Order: sequence, then C-alpha cells, then structure tokens
Amino acid sequence: MKARLCVLGLGHVGLPTAVVFASKGFSVVGVDVDERKVDLVNKGISYLHEQYLDEMLRDAVSRGTLKATTDAVSAVRNSEAVIIAVNTPVRGGVVDLSQLESALEYVRRALRVGSLVAIESTVPPGTTAGLVKRILEESGLRAEEDFYLAYVPERVAPGRAIEELLTVPRVVGGVGPKSTQKAIELYSNVNPRLYATDATTAEFVKLIENSFRDLNIAFANLLALISERLGVDVYEAIKLANTHPRVNVHWPGPGVGGPCLTKDPYMLFKTGKGVFGSDIILLARRINDYMPLHTIEIIKTALRENGISIKGARIAILGAAYKGGVSDTRESPSRIVVRELLNAGADVIVYDPYTSESFGAKRVSSLEEAFKEADAVVVVTDHPEFKRVDLSGVGKLMRHKIIVDGRRVFDPYVAHGEGFKYYGIGFGKRLTFNDNR
Repeated sequence: MKARLCVLGLGHVGLPTAVVFASKGFSVVGVDVDERKVDLVNKGISYLHEQYLDEMLRDAVSRGTLKATTDAVSAVRNSEAVIIAVNTPVRGGVVDLSQLESALEYVRRALRVGSLVAIESTVPPGTTAGLVKRILEESGLRAEEDFYLAYVPERVAPGRAIEELLTVPRVVGGVGPKSTQKAIELYSNVNPRLYATDATTAEFVKLIENSFRDLNIAFANLLALISERLGVDVYEAIKLANTHPRVNVHWPGPGVGGPCLTKDPYMLFKTGKGVFGSDIILLARRINDYMPLHTIEIIKTALRENGISIKGARIAILGAAYKGGVSDTRESPSRIVVRELLNAGADVIVYDPYTSESFGAKRVSSLEEAFKEADAVVVVTDHPEFKRVDLSGVGKLMRHKIIVDGRRVFDPYVAHGEGFKYYGIGFGKRLTFNDNR
C-alpha cells in the first residue's frame, strides 16, 4: 500500500481524484460535508456521470482503498498528503473562499510534520503563498520546513475527468522548491506529464487557460452578431478563416456555462484591475452573458415571421446541460432561455437525455415527445444524440416546422430541404426555395 491520502471535497473534481489515486494503490479517505455523498461513496455508488468512474469507484471501495467520511480532522490526522478540491464560487464578481478557509481550518488542526497539502480549487493568484500558508502555519508548523504546500490546478472536463486526470499535463507549483518536488512525487503516481513552477504562477496559469477560452468564445459570438447584420453564415466564415495556419477561432453559441469559464475570468480581472486593457475580460463576459438573451430574440423573430404569438406557443428546448455529452447543468444557458420563455407565456418543453433538469419547464423523456405539436424547436446543447435526429421524421410531428439552432447541430440547407424554417445564431442568411445545396 502506498501513502495515505485525504481528499477534501467530493465534487466533480474531488471524487474522480480520490478514485484515481485509490486505483493506483493509495489508501484514500474522501471527505465531504454532504452525508448523502459520503454514504453513496461508501456503498460504491457514483453520483456523477463520468466515464469509467462507476466501475473504478466500486472496485476501490471493494478493495478497501477508498472510503468516505464527514470527519475531516480525523482524516487529515491519519494522512501523509491532503488534497483540497472544494468549491470557490464567484458571486457578483467577487470570489468566495469560505469553503476553502473552512477546509484549511480542519487541516490546520490536524496537520502533521512532513505532510503535503495540495490545493486544486481555483483561487486568485497569491492565495496559496498568502492566505493558505498563513492559516496552515497557525498550527505552529512552517511551510518548507515542517510541511509542504503546493498549488496544482485541476484540468478536467465533466464527462472525461478520469481520462484527463491520467493523461492531461498538470502544472505543479509549490511555495518553495521542496514543496514543488514533494507534490511532483505525489502526482507522478497518477500522471507523469507534470510541469514545475511556483504556486502563484500555477494559480495564474489556471486563470489564463479559462479566460483565454472565454475571450475566444466571446470573439466568436461577436462575429456571429456581425454575421447576422451582414446576412452571411458565421460558421462558413470561421471555417474559411481557420484555414489560415495561424488562426483558430472558436465556435459561437447561445452562451457560456459550466463552473469555470463563467467565474475564472472575474478572478483574473480582479487580479489585473487597473492594468491597461484589463476591461477586455469583463467585455468578453458581457458578450457571452448576452447570448442567451440574443437567442430569445431570435426565437421571437422566428415566431413573429411565421405569424405565431409567443404567448401559448409550444417551444421545445433541446438540452439543459451546459455543453454536449455531459449531465452538468451548472450555469447552463438553457436556464436563462427557459426562464425568459416562461416569463413570456410560452409553453416550454425540455428534453435532455443526460439530465432530468428542466429549470421549471415541463420535462419530456424522448425526442418524439419534444417535437410533438411543437411550434418551434430550439437547440441549446450540442448533445451527439441531437446531431443524429431524422428531421424528415420528427418534422411530421410538429405543428410548425421551425428550428432555432444555437449550436449548428443541424445543417441549415438539409433542414430547409426538409421543409423547415431555419434560424440560427450567426446564420444571417434567409433561405428560399432556390437555396438547397
């Protein structure tokens, strides 16, 4: 058996992390304040939809390499290494570190000489070397002398957490060289692709990664808005632009969701507040936050042009998850789209094969139910199942054959050929009977 490890926080990052280390022979104790999660883990039952996680969790629990508890102090006291993966939400543009501070208090009370503490939660640069180090040293022990402290940002996407924990390169930053080396020794047991740096740089890297993506998506969404004014197809334009060897524009959509891209840019902005040009980060957030509302405007246009009142219109929403192929609905654009449609008096139906969430609308359990008697179908999530829809079949179920496509799930010309009125984000063209390709 390898070293004893404690993971504080059994969410989308913590549980897969605990399972992966347990699969490598570590004796792992997972800690969470949610008694339901603790009970499920101890029964070998996963509450997350992650590839490979169910089987690996059952195996680790049955072999005795993983157990869960709500007793953080005891778990820390009996471990040589502690990984903290609690939530650090942003509210009103300000990061809330209360869960991290609570976890650190437990660690401080039970910290042992020679232990490693690794922070995986997203935090503002300087947090590990400042707040975290200060709280832990209230134990009387000193970082780099009595214990080791590092920041190791997570790089996992929902649905692929296990695979990415094992294969995606990780950045490891200690508060000193000894801490960096100690963290590398731990994480190399599950992933050999490690890059050493200091803690503050590692924290900065995490914010760079997600803010870059948010900025790129905002640029793509801006291009979509301009394309609609020009009367061109933004997807065609981006594909052509991306043939340039030094250009890689992302795709537009109905908004940005998930736990990272919607919050990490605010941490970066606050870090760089006052630096010339830092407002571009907030502008990108504003653009991406606007896109669900723009989707509503497209829906209203589609209904109006076809003589349909939004009040009482039956509108089917395809997708509640924030992105395709996952069940995660955190900060999903669908929440806003559904809310606005309900407020306008529409009869809203939601179908998502990955989650039961419907954001207050009626939920249906099949594509056929979603399309039946619908006045319009709105694609918000690009689930692979939606891309395989037979439009000729489902079109016969609809009251009006209208598609509002936020993710370019359907080819506009194929949909048009099947008799649909096609509207989409960034699709500025108006198809006529002569436009079939």
